[in-house]
Order: sequence, then C-alpha cells, then structure tokens
Amino acid sequence: MSDNSARLQNDALAVLHEVLDWELSAARWEVVAGILDALTGSLEQGDLETLVQATIQLEQSGPVRLTMIGATPTQPPPPPVRERTNQLIHRLSGSTEDGA
Repeated sequence: MSDNSARLQNDALAVLHEVLDWELSAARWEVVAGILDALTGSLEQGDLETLVQATIQLEQSGPVRLTMIGATPTQPPPPPVRERTNQLIHRLSGSTEDGA
C-alpha cells in the first residue's frame, strides 16, 4: 500500500470514529447511510478518488454547532448506520495495519 493510500484510509478512519458520537436528525442519518455505501464501494473497487470524495462528504455531514429553536430532534446513529460504520472501521483498521 502506498503512503498516500494509507493516509487517505487513515483520514476516512478518523471521520468514521467521529460518526459514532454524532447526533443527527433521521433525515441526515439517511444521507450518512448513502455516503457509507459509497465509501464501502470505493474500498471494494480500490477507487481512491471516490474514497476521498466520500470521506469529505461524510465529514461535511456531521452535526452543526448551533441548534435552532424548534429544530428537528437529533438521535445517535441508528443500528444499521452504527453497524456499517463499525464494519468500515474494522476493515480500514486491518488495511492500515497490514500496510505498516
């Protein structure tokens, strides 16, 4: 694995760890689920450009610092998102360790 590939995977790994602590609306969790699908596909295909784009999108999907009065209630990751996130963390952790 190249240094660049390992760095990109570490960037994705860092964002995935953050996802587990996020509180988002149900609609935003649906968006995150789609991004996790793209991230999974990029790893399966070895597509580093899609990995970068999905990582950026995922990071931008995180919670905002300000909550408007009357805003849609937030919740922790739903079980399917939590499971997919954990699978990706495991996969990326193994990949980065194998390359070291």
